[in-house]
Amino acid sequence: MKLTTPALLRRIINSTYHPFSVIPKPDVWLSRERLHKFTAWQYGSERATVKGSNRKQNKMFHYLDMERSDVKKSEQFYASERLDAALAEYNMEYKHFRNMLDRANILLDNVVLSQLAIYEPRTFESLVSLTRAMAVSDGRQIEALHPDAPAHEVSLDPSLFGTPRVPSVRYSRGPAKPHTIPPRKLTPEEY
Repeated sequence: MKLTTPALLRRIINSTYHPFSVIPKPDVWLSRERLHKFTAWQYGSERATVKGSNRKQNKMFHYLDMERSDVKKSEQFYASERLDAALAEYNMEYKHFRNMLDRANILLDNVVLSQLAIYEPRTFESLVSLTRAMAVSDGRQIEALHPDAPAHEVSLDPSLFGTPRVPSVRYSRGPAKPHTIPPRKLTPEEY
């Protein structure tokens, strides 16, 4: 639409506002209500004033962002702790367990293995008995099971003892090196 003189006159004439007064700005009520939803349970100036509420809201969002970025690391940490506790029931060390899983090309990470230990204990027990039998036949020193623990009959196939797959390359997000180190100066021969 071209802004011509008749169009501008039509805009002034058909407007609900007075033609020579300033058009009011949008009300701040909506943004203050949104701010109050986040800071309604705070105390003192963090609830009563806009400046304190903004400061508190920024702090809350900062902590939420920190927590969100730590979720992946904490999930892996808790999974490894649960897996160590589950393997302690069967007198199995994690290094032997993981190495035998890799040699059998069973591609389960610690999160899935810890969930198996919690929600599918019989499946996890069969995995432990398989890796224990593989480790014993490989000539490793493995602690004996508890006397009251049930013994499983495990038949090993030579195809289980393969070479572990090469793990895929994981590229981290962001720059490869920190940019705090300035680059070295070029020598005249490098120009």
